[in-house]
Amino acid sequence: MQKLPQDCSPRVIGARARQLVHYSFDVHHWEYHECTGTDHGIDCIIELVEDELWHNKKIEGQIKGTRKPVHIQNGAVISFPIEVKTVNYGLGSNGAFVLFVVDVDKETVYYLPLQDYFIANPNEFVKLEKNKEKINVHIPTCNTVSDNDFELQQIAKSVYIDGPSRNLRRVQ
Repeated sequence: MQKLPQDCSPRVIGARARQLVHYSFDVHHWEYHECTGTDHGIDCIIELVEDELWHNKKIEGQIKGTRKPVHIQNGAVISFPIEVKTVNYGLGSNGAFVLFVVDVDKETVYYLPLQDYFIANPNEFVKLEKNKEKINVHIPTCNTVSDNDFELQQIAKSVYIDGPSRNLRRVQ
């Protein structure tokens, strides 16, 4: 029997997640760019098109696929583990950085604007300093990528400033 590389479930889940994120965005409002090369935390960039014009408004995205998201609060929230280094990388961006968690079985793309999450929950910053590899973030299940993408359009227009002592704020 010939020895060949074997496929694995994580690769299939990741590939399906990237595919679902790409095709969930309305092409009339968005241009999807998959990032290639070494993965430092950004899997894709989704650029907003308004009135058929490019205004350089973008979302940097990290895509995570799963078959069994953990629902809490009677199903209203997904608790998802993410690497602290990815969170720190995302929080360092002046533009919007969004975590896309994809339920590949239900073909649903959930999103969490990372900077806005930490601005709304400043006590979460403490978790980043506790020498852990991962923390859990909480994604409202109503945050899904769909044709009704007004909120994502506003997120793409956001600009963030990180001041001393993690004084992160949204300026636009």
